[in-house]
Amino acid sequence: MTCKSENSSESEPKIKQILEEFLAEQKQNLKPQSYSGYETAMRYFERFLDFYGMERLEEEGLTEEDRELFEELYEEGGTEYCEIFGPGHIGFREIESFLGEYVILNAATSKNFLKVVGRVMHKLVQWMHEKGYMADEVYEKTNERVNELKADLPATMEVSKLMSEYATKSPRGKYTEELNSRFTIKKIEPGKLWLEDFLGSGELIGPVFVSGEISSMSRVGWTVVLRIGKQGDVWRISGSTGVYPLSEY
Repeated sequence: MTCKSENSSESEPKIKQILEEFLAEQKQNLKPQSYSGYETAMRYFERFLDFYGMERLEEEGLTEEDRELFEELYEEGGTEYCEIFGPGHIGFREIESFLGEYVILNAATSKNFLKVVGRVMHKLVQWMHEKGYMADEVYEKTNERVNELKADLPATMEVSKLMSEYATKSPRGKYTEELNSRFTIKKIEPGKLWLEDFLGSGELIGPVFVSGEISSMSRVGWTVVLRIGKQGDVWRISGSTGVYPLSEY
């Protein structure tokens, strides 16, 4: 993401205006049912930016000018993030975090809806680039990642369901070690996963037994939220609460 002072200039359109412009153009070419999906996706994206935009700016190095602008307009007048900042504050990390985690946690009602959101965000990125709202170098990286996430989103919902079902059928017994954490999938073999604990030492944990269907659908780099227990030299899943196409690293 680019955090330059000119991104917050008075003459530049703000994120909220840009999203409204995008929707207005799409409405002219879409059937009402298709447009409804675009409108819903943009509502969730705007909500995401309003809630987490400043947090992301803090992580990447907030300029003093942006800080002063936000404090003046939001803290004193209640103006939202998307009404303050321009298109330079939409980039790779914002799109990735929205699709890779936020939309799954807050809007994942069905695989079909995730397909719609992925398609809409891909269209938005292309449209922003065509309109000059997204620089070439940002677009190339972001567009490639959106394509990946667009394909992964429905699959993660299916794997999450399969993981939960598998955990309920997993043989119970005494474990010599138990972990309840967020893990990144680092290696996959048929019926087996090797994981890295987000809060751990970086050592690979595995093999973790799963079904052949789960291992065939999973991808290296995905995040899984699991409770696992060790029996002998293997680990078994005893609980699963989420799968995301976004690495913690």
